[in-house]
Order: sequence, then C-alpha cells, then structure tokens
Amino acid sequence: MAVTDYRISKLREYLFEVINTLTTDRNYQINANMLSNNINDYSLDKIPTASTIEKYITGNALHRDVYSFRSRKSYSQDTIKNLENMGFFEQFENAINNNNNEGILPNINGIQSIECLNPFTMLSNSDGKTAIFDIQIQITYKVSREREVISL
Repeated sequence: MAVTDYRISKLREYLFEVINTLTTDRNYQINANMLSNNINDYSLDKIPTASTIEKYITGNALHRDVYSFRSRKSYSQDTIKNLENMGFFEQFENAINNNNNEGILPNINGIQSIECLNPFTMLSNSDGKTAIFDIQIQITYKVSREREVISL
C-alpha cells in the first residue's frame, strides 16, 4: 500500500483544501506527528483510542480515528493577534462542520463523517512569541467484511 492510500494521508490532503479556503497564505506545511518551529505549520497526530464503535452481525463495523490537529501561531499580548488566532480556529471548525453536513468528506473508503470534537485549545506558549493550538478531529468510517458463502 502506498503512503498516499493511508487514511491519515487522505485526511491530510483534505485539510490542505480546507485551510486553503480560509487563508491566502500558502506558506505552510501539514506534517504527521511533528510540529515544526515555523509559524502557521500544522501537525496531524493520531490519538490512541479504541477504533471500533460498533460491530454488526454481518461482520461489518463502524470505526473511528481521532487526531490532534496542532498548529504553531504567532502569539503576543496584542489582543488583535490573539483574536485572529481564535477566529482562524473558529472558521476551521465551521468549515469542517459545514463540509460534513454537505457531504464534502475526505476521500477515505467507507467514510461516514468528519467532525471537530472540541473547540481549539492553546496548549503552550513557551517562548512568548508563538503558541501551540490544538483541535481534535474525528473521522468515522464503515469497514465492510465480505462474508464467505458456504455451499451445502
């Protein structure tokens, strides 16, 4: 399986599309499990959770993946800058929710939904100039198991 076939890769592609609708600045990167020191970069980190939501008698199942979507943003005592950061994440959450409601989902086999599980949170402000923000994203997808037909 190619890296581009993984759910996290397809979610990453989708997030590029969402962010590109929210900003004209294309000077950013979405990494996997690594948040760089560059302002406006992002990291998509899988959170260890039980993946099976429901199992059906047919062998099919409903699964989920939960990700921490982190970003490093400029931070200061300037209220306007901090309101801009908050506004970006508010727009991001709205875009994800609107896309979900309209059926605009990541290109993942069996995907049922995508949602933000929480509003953003500021995780840290260690250097006084940047802060790390985080929002959790959940995708729900159906896994189909073909049943073997036994002839008698």
